[in-house]
Amino acid sequence: MRALLSGLRESLKQKQTAFKWSPILQLCQWVVEQPREIPNRQVSKFDADPDWGWTRKAIADLLSAGFEGGEGTIPFDLRDKVWSILKPLTDDPDPTPEYEEKYGGTNMDPATLSINTTRGEAMHAVIRYALWIRRHLEKGESAPERLQRGFEDMPEVREVLDAHLDVRNEPSLAIRAVYGQWFPWLVLLDPEWARNNAARIFPLDEQQQAFFDAAWTTYVTFCRPYDNVFDVIREQYRHAVGRIGSRRADTRGIADPDENLAEHFMELYWRGTLGLDDPLLDALWKNAPDDLRAHALDFVGRSLHNTSDPIPIDVLERLKTLWDRRLAEAKKAPTAHQQEVAAFGWWFVSGKFDPAWAIKHLGEALSIAGKVEPDYIVVEKLAEIAKQHPPEAVQCLKMIVEGDQKGWGIHTWREHARAILAVALKDSSARSQAESLIQYLGRRGHLDFRDLLQ
Repeated sequence: MRALLSGLRESLKQKQTAFKWSPILQLCQWVVEQPREIPNRQVSKFDADPDWGWTRKAIADLLSAGFEGGEGTIPFDLRDKVWSILKPLTDDPDPTPEYEEKYGGTNMDPATLSINTTRGEAMHAVIRYALWIRRHLEKGESAPERLQRGFEDMPEVREVLDAHLDVRNEPSLAIRAVYGQWFPWLVLLDPEWARNNAARIFPLDEQQQAFFDAAWTTYVTFCRPYDNVFDVIREQYRHAVGRIGSRRADTRGIADPDENLAEHFMELYWRGTLGLDDPLLDALWKNAPDDLRAHALDFVGRSLHNTSDPIPIDVLERLKTLWDRRLAEAKKAPTAHQQEVAAFGWWFVSGKFDPAWAIKHLGEALSIAGKVEPDYIVVEKLAEIAKQHPPEAVQCLKMIVEGDQKGWGIHTWREHARAILAVALKDSSARSQAESLIQYLGRRGHLDFRDLLQ
């Protein structure tokens, strides 16, 4: 049975074939009605089913696939039948507290555990079921009014969500991670319910810190920061930024929540949702160590570099203001900000800023950090703008060369360095700097630049 249901699910995912859902759901109903445990069953193979539990999980997986849009989606008139199958799966004993203690923690983060257990996968399917209903409502009459009613039109979903938020009934961190992963969609489905239950999903009470960590780490990892969601859980963001550096060992499986939090703040800032002097942003810079501040600025630069569309002027101005603020802080304590300042390399290579401003601040970053990342792309970009700014280009190249103490980097960007030096030698204001740098390179054993002096 499990192999059959898994095969049907795979056919949906691969869009290989569609099938009639009614007999399949009838089969699933029969499976769910069977006693979960099979008396006297003994298995010797590792992949053999010890009971009906794995097949029940396969049903939840199949339903999830059937809730997706497309040719193979479950017909909406089977809604009641679907729920009669899905609801019992949300009460499946897997994961038990003993199972979660054994396989969770440092072995598997709550989010991963949720998709590897029956009740966890069933809870994921509940959210997909709700979105399936919403998509149907969007196509019907009076759609705006009905969508505003949220869970009023799907009370069965609200009942299950409320029940599994009660820690007395649901002690599983894996199940709490499901709420975190789907929180933006819960806001979409019913904003009022999400706002009223945000403190239950992400509890701030120290005694329930493990539940906060499970939901928050999953949320901040899987979800981007939507403005309407941020408005609902701003207090949870404040709590998280105050706990930078104190993440639990069992939240290390999927990602670093502090790094993802920093990315969220950067997105919220460049959109204008967070102001430069917002207390949340101030707390990030105050609490974050140098490498985490570097990650934040590095994320901005990479995002710019990976964006092909033009960046709005107001966004660029906002980012320039942010850099000016961070550079000013770095100048007060250079050794404490070296990694952060070095992240400007990605800003420079993005090509989104005015070259004069970019090369000026690249020089300031190099003067503090002694290096920037990624140096090979930075040198390539310097070669592109060297004709317009020869003195600045050769000065930046000099600091990059001096920062490359082992001399390995020079081999990766030699040709671009030659291009910069060749341009600088033809410029009266940069010639002496270029000659001096070529001599310096020669003393370090890089003699293949000396022909430029001829």
